[in-house]
Amino acid sequence: MTEQDQGQLSDTELAINPPQTGNADVDDALLGLTDLAHAPLAEHHDRLAKAHEALQEALDRDDDDRRDRAEPT
Repeated sequence: MTEQDQGQLSDTELAINPPQTGNADVDDALLGLTDLAHAPLAEHHDRLAKAHEALQEALDRDDDDRRDRAEPT
């Protein structure tokens, strides 16, 4: 591992443990993509579309609504 790589997550680590955002909907969307590289290609579009929809909905919510749905840290 080079000095430049220290403190960064590898692709394998990201696939196993996606970052936790504190927003349950976003965390679920990221979790649904953790094994995408190993999923059949035919599933990729639907899984990516589902994650995109969940992330877009999270972004479209009002700030107050986002805070209500976020899990406490």
